[in-house]
Amino acid sequence: MKKVQSSIQRGAEYLCTKFGEVVTAIEQVAVVKGLPMWEVERKTGAGIRKRLIVSARSLIPMQLEPSPA
Repeated sequence: MKKVQSSIQRGAEYLCTKFGEVVTAIEQVAVVKGLPMWEVERKTGAGIRKRLIVSARSLIPMQLEPSPA
C-alpha cells in the first residue's frame, strides 16, 4: 500500500463529520481513489471502544479553546 501524505497524525483527536463524534486516529490503512483512509477509534457511553475506517477528509482537527486572558 502506498501511503498518501496528509495532515492527520496518529494518536490525535479529530471530530468525525460522518458521525459527529470525537475519534482518535490510529493509522492510515488504505488509499481509495487517491484519498487516504484512516482507522479511527471512537468511545461509546460505557467506555467500549469501536474501530472504524473513514476518509481523511471527514476528520476535522479538534481545536483547543483559547483561555480567557
